[in-house]
Amino acid sequence: MKKSPLGIILGVVFIDLIGFGMIIPILPLYAQQFAASEWQIGLLLASYSFMQFLASPLLGSFSDRFGRKPVLFGSLLGSAAGYVLMASASALWMLFLARIIAGAAGASVGTASAYIADITPPENRSRRMGLIGAAFGVGFVLGPALGGILSQLSPVAPFWFAAAVAVLNGAAVLAFLPEPERHLPTSKATPAGLRAMLVAAGGRRLAILALTYFVAIAGFAVVTMIYPQVSARRFGLKQSQISYLFVLIGLVGALIQGGAIGRLSKRYGDLNLAVTGLFLMALSMGIMPLATSLPLFVLFSVGLAAGNSLSTPTLNALASRGASGAVQGRVLGTLQSTGSLGRVFGPAMGGFLLTADHARSNPQYGNTPFVAGALLMLGAFFLALTLRQLKTETKGAVVEVPADRSVG
Repeated sequence: MKKSPLGIILGVVFIDLIGFGMIIPILPLYAQQFAASEWQIGLLLASYSFMQFLASPLLGSFSDRFGRKPVLFGSLLGSAAGYVLMASASALWMLFLARIIAGAAGASVGTASAYIADITPPENRSRRMGLIGAAFGVGFVLGPALGGILSQLSPVAPFWFAAAVAVLNGAAVLAFLPEPERHLPTSKATPAGLRAMLVAAGGRRLAILALTYFVAIAGFAVVTMIYPQVSARRFGLKQSQISYLFVLIGLVGALIQGGAIGRLSKRYGDLNLAVTGLFLMALSMGIMPLATSLPLFVLFSVGLAAGNSLSTPTLNALASRGASGAVQGRVLGTLQSTGSLGRVFGPAMGGFLLTADHARSNPQYGNTPFVAGALLMLGAFFLALTLRQLKTETKGAVVEVPADRSVG
């Protein structure tokens, strides 16, 4: 029986995100065992994304030239190596090196998105990009839960488990994932260079999309970076309990992106959903300082997760629909690269702002990063609004972008 390429690629993303999701809630507290300060923890988290920023366009270009499958396979093996080093670390610099290796290897989300774009008609891409988001969400449901359970056995057990999952995932890619058929131009020439790629993928509109994505991811990363420390200090949560908070955030994402996003996209349009999601995140972050009790903190976190679930897949779909098959890997790789740069800026900024909040009382600890994240997200909201006035240039034609439909 022939296996579905869509099911396999979503399985690849899902299993990879289980490993990634296990690490995020426990890494800040794990780093404290190496005497890492708050700003060093911020840089540790940022180092992973900085390598993704550098590697995403490169892996996207490799996947356009040599195929999606070998890039995905190599990335999974690199992730396994990073997790093994993380589990074996005996000093903080080794933890940084492990995150650098894992970050470079984990830059293949753009390649996975390009794979889905290869096998999906343009009118269905929002829904299928939402399935990637759902795989992320479910990975963040099971990942933190597994991390919380395994960390009770040993502080390094989640890292060994993540390494084993990555190796098995790589074997599944090698054995079952077919190379997709891509709709390339009749001439074998493909756009070379950033400027040519931007023109082929929508010109100025792609640049605005990438900037919006960068600012939004940066704002989101400011908040998610400080969650473990704020949860522990404000409400006395333990490592396993913090993992369960991430489970809730992931569950909200999985429910929205796995089921609702396709119907919502067809009814309201990708751009409207992206704008709504960005505003909801800005609002949730802005009122987070008012969360003086755990139930309020959880409620605002749900709003944050819902906003992220509305905006992330729709911004990816908007970028994808403006790109030809010849540049899908580079376009989505570039978008993921800007997101990775946001995950560099956000955690680093959050770490330094949290250090400034160190002397504050427990109910106020973390307020400064929350407000900074809200301001960044508000900037992304206004950037997304400018997309209504822009036109997309594709194949010499100019296509209007209506306010109530998704047109790339």
